[in-house]
Amino acid sequence: MKKKSMAVILTAALILSFTGCGNKGTAESGTTAASQEEEVSETGKEETDTKDDTAEAESAGGETESGEDKVYGKLTISGFTGNPDQYAVDAAAMVTDAHPEVEVEYPPCDTNTREQVIKTAISAGDPPTLGYYWGTRVNSFYDNGMCLDLQDLIDPELLAGINEQMLAPCKGENGEIYAIPVKCVYHTCYYNKDLFDKYGFEEPQTWDELEEIFKTLKADDIFGFSTNSASMQDCLYGMTYGELDAKVGPGTAYGVANGDVSVAPGTDAGNVIAECIEEVKGWYDAGYWYPGDGGINCTPDDANAAFAQGRCAVIFNFSGSLGTLVPMCDFEIGTFLKPTSEVSIESKENTEPDVFFIPSNATPEQINTGVAYIEAALSQEIQQSVVSGNQIPSMTIYEYTDMTPVLEEVIDIFNNSQIEAGLNPTRTSSEMQTFIKQQIFAAPLGGQMTIDQTLEEMERIRLAVGGQ
Repeated sequence: MKKKSMAVILTAALILSFTGCGNKGTAESGTTAASQEEEVSETGKEETDTKDDTAEAESAGGETESGEDKVYGKLTISGFTGNPDQYAVDAAAMVTDAHPEVEVEYPPCDTNTREQVIKTAISAGDPPTLGYYWGTRVNSFYDNGMCLDLQDLIDPELLAGINEQMLAPCKGENGEIYAIPVKCVYHTCYYNKDLFDKYGFEEPQTWDELEEIFKTLKADDIFGFSTNSASMQDCLYGMTYGELDAKVGPGTAYGVANGDVSVAPGTDAGNVIAECIEEVKGWYDAGYWYPGDGGINCTPDDANAAFAQGRCAVIFNFSGSLGTLVPMCDFEIGTFLKPTSEVSIESKENTEPDVFFIPSNATPEQINTGVAYIEAALSQEIQQSVVSGNQIPSMTIYEYTDMTPVLEEVIDIFNNSQIEAGLNPTRTSSEMQTFIKQQIFAAPLGGQMTIDQTLEEMERIRLAVGGQ
């Protein structure tokens, strides 16, 4: 591999990657971050005052500026679903190597409960050292005064090296930095290149081409695809983005995610979403979706295992799952964005920065530890660990080496206008997040709702959070 040239390409491309991305959190907020933090409990206010004194002392060169004088607390990171990625473990090791007294803990949670687990701990006055969450949804914390402003706590040289568009969803109205992105993911399709080569398949561009692949494989008792339908149906929902913008108008997918566009049955956007659900229902009814009747409740472990064992040819997944899939698979993995209904329609996908934040009522000891962890995570060593884990790094100032061919493909796709932040309606509200992740396909495919009833429920949730 040409290490230096690859690094230059990655650096330049990352800087340009998110042109046009929006920030839902800023748009939703009706008050400044300062007034929001005044609404927290008196205990939280006193702790915030203590942290302000600490920050002032540091900026003035007081005693707390010396690493030897600082006291470090336990490193508790809440928000990981399952075991933390290797880069996260490596960053924690850097902290404990420098401060052996620090203990590390990762409280358990899952995709559906992680927001509530973190919020409950913060509200109870027992916050974790760090929260780990989706960048386009972190406003659900800072809009409620739950995040510490990090702009004066993190090394400014490190802040300057972060991809600005990854950082954008983490910023408040007045330039506050409430969270720090360490890596970024987007939904995509991974496929078994060996199997595609065996059958002579080309990467499909349309739904008809993809369905033809599925049909051919089914004749040989191979499923077309798997996906984590138990908690990540928003991955499949991504097939609506390009369709909405092409058939209703540019910006419609973002407007739906923003809660500004009606999705009721019979509306233009509702009709497009219904068409996408009908398409997926056809795949399900034909038996293309692993493992058949149970496809709408497939766990991530089962979906990954089916793909790795060659029981299906394609997996609809998030780009960061490469860290899991590459070690599991004994075949070459390829990637493409979801096909569209017509070749003239450009496929689009939502991108999601993975971010860390320090709760606003963290103790000074927790703040010291949290800052040390974030700065470690932004270091070249840990950002290289992100790349080595087959994921997209947030720092644009380093040279990266040893990229796998499929990660290079992932980054090539990432670095174009088809990938945008803010298209996923899970950011609309916690209720919408649950609905899109667990019900948008499972309900109509499983017979719990008709497609019209599914759209009516999505519209009800949209209106409940102030949609027009």
